[in-house]
Amino acid sequence: MNIVDYRESLMAQGSQHQRTAGFYGWAREHRKLWLWLTFVLVAIAVELPFLLNNHLFGGWDQQFHVNRIEELYLSAKNGVWHNAISTYTFRGSGLGIQIFYPYVFLYPYAILRLVGLPGIMALYLGNAFYIIASCWISYWCMRVFLKLRAARRPISGAWLFAILYNLSGYMVFNETVRFDLPEAQSMMWYPILFLGLYLTLTEHRRGWLLTTLGATMLVYTHVLSALLAAGTVVVVLALGWRYLNRWQTWLDLVLTAVVTGLLSLPELLGMLGTTKQVTVASPLIGSLAKQAISPFVAVVFSIGNVTKTGLLTHGVTLGTIVLLALVALWIGFRHLDRFGKTLAILSTVLFWMTTKLFPWRFLEHTPINLIQHPWRFYTFISFFVLVAFVILVDRMQLRFNWQGWIVGLSLLLTMVTGFVYAGVSSPKVSANSYEQFATDANYFDYAPKRSVHHLKAIYAHQAVVFEGDEAISHPHVKMIAQPNGMTIQLPKTVSGHRVDLPVFNYGSQHYVVRTGDAKRLHVSVSERGTVQVYVPSGTKTVQVHYRK
Repeated sequence: MNIVDYRESLMAQGSQHQRTAGFYGWAREHRKLWLWLTFVLVAIAVELPFLLNNHLFGGWDQQFHVNRIEELYLSAKNGVWHNAISTYTFRGSGLGIQIFYPYVFLYPYAILRLVGLPGIMALYLGNAFYIIASCWISYWCMRVFLKLRAARRPISGAWLFAILYNLSGYMVFNETVRFDLPEAQSMMWYPILFLGLYLTLTEHRRGWLLTTLGATMLVYTHVLSALLAAGTVVVVLALGWRYLNRWQTWLDLVLTAVVTGLLSLPELLGMLGTTKQVTVASPLIGSLAKQAISPFVAVVFSIGNVTKTGLLTHGVTLGTIVLLALVALWIGFRHLDRFGKTLAILSTVLFWMTTKLFPWRFLEHTPINLIQHPWRFYTFISFFVLVAFVILVDRMQLRFNWQGWIVGLSLLLTMVTGFVYAGVSSPKVSANSYEQFATDANYFDYAPKRSVHHLKAIYAHQAVVFEGDEAISHPHVKMIAQPNGMTIQLPKTVSGHRVDLPVFNYGSQHYVVRTGDAKRLHVSVSERGTVQVYVPSGTKTVQVHYRK
């Protein structure tokens, strides 16, 4: 070996030692163990305060989704894994929540119930499962993205993004305070969606597959989030107009739209078909201007990572992690490349749009009112800010131990905030009261519109008995739940009359009603928007079954 070869060999050994020395080197060699450990720590930081407390705190979407989960669990327990109307929950009158609201990603919670876990524990452990899954998805997508951009440390950058994104204030808020589980779950699909879009715009073949996967998963998780994402994709395409100069890019975008539409049909057809037959009551839209957040709350409460539920906007904040990352982007703005600067500016504009500084009053009566709350943009702000922040960290070559400090403080902040919230909030549901809470929700959302003024009587299982066109009695009937149906025990005064049963009607052709001796009855819709039949004399019970 000559002197030149010897020096090259020493340099190679030194380079190898530098890559593998210290904790970063150990982490590279034991990557999966290291990742599993930290991702589990993220789940613990978010869920442990609530698991130890073993109570529910009544987030405003909590009972709605808990009833949906319990419906899946009780139906599966009785042998049916697919249900459309709620007969065990939502007061047992056949509310068609599952027709209009995707539920496939609620099954893990139901499965935890099936294996014997108590309801409250199943909810928090189900959240933990999704947090870990979301961390892995975020990590994989960011690692691919950073490698494409020839980042110096794609592994540590992807790790940093995965943890900070899944500790972002709005995601944790949806998981623990607001308890809008589908909206929290929808956030785990954005990395796939936007990675696919990035690949498509930068002329990488098959990027449309990832975009399609992300978009389709959004539809099956939370349709409104899918619509918001579609609007955001349009904005991103407008900002990246320079990349729309090849026919292959346009072909991939069209292919994404077509395939996503086809894959989404099983979810959308039932919803659209039912609304074509029956006018249903939509959730209240409200005022965008009133739901916008004051600048003081948006900044000060976010700095403290505080959720103050008494606020008009339900205490929604961006959270300390994302807000400080946004500030860091502007401090280090000159170090960002063009892509990072675009994300920083876009995130700032979206943040402005969530506040009362934006003139929302001019958009109250436009289709954009469908978003209900301007602060829903926090989902995209969290994603864009943290992508740009990781780019900044990589370009400034921030040491790995500094990234470790950022992660450690973020984990500590999240856990402390959770313990404070669980400590100062009044518990609404205990283990003893869970069963009633999980079956007794009283909602008008997605009920037939003509039923809205009769909900009290319908939920009380009050029938209406007619003699000719005159209502002669309003007896309460006993309803025994079954998957997608129920058995109704009738008093003697009902037989031989036309009866309006306390069961929501989403299209009479979907309902099969039989007497106890298996005689099928003709079904019509009542003035209350419920199932109406003529009950033959001597009939003591009828069975109602919904089928698509």
